[in-house]
Amino acid sequence: MRKLLVSLGLAAGILAAGSAIVAADSLPSNWHIHDGQTSLGSQHKGIGFFPRILGLTATQYAADPARCPDATDKAFLPSWGESQADLLRAGVCFTDTATIHIRTVPVGTSGPDGWSSLTTTTESNWVTYYLVTSR
Repeated sequence: MRKLLVSLGLAAGILAAGSAIVAADSLPSNWHIHDGQTSLGSQHKGIGFFPRILGLTATQYAADPARCPDATDKAFLPSWGESQADLLRAGVCFTDTATIHIRTVPVGTSGPDGWSSLTTTTESNWVTYYLVTSR
């Protein structure tokens, strides 16, 4: 029984990794995917806080990782043109089932009404506000 469970776990991991590779292949060139497969090229980014935001384990998240448009036009970011930007990131990402709105600002800055927030140890001076909606 234990061998069966180990085999099923390995198969699930291989399937999740394979689906992430396929998902990145179907992305437009100005998008990236947070699948944790950073060795596969510049379109592949770390999973970051996405599993936490979505309430998933890393394994569950790997089956449907977030895909995001690159911030190629910085003029559309709210802090564009400021010498001391008050915004680390702002944007929207998608999984097959969710739209994830993200805005990261300095600690002490209010976020949009109705959004949740989190801070991470690697970005302790910033707070990320997020809103997840169904697609």
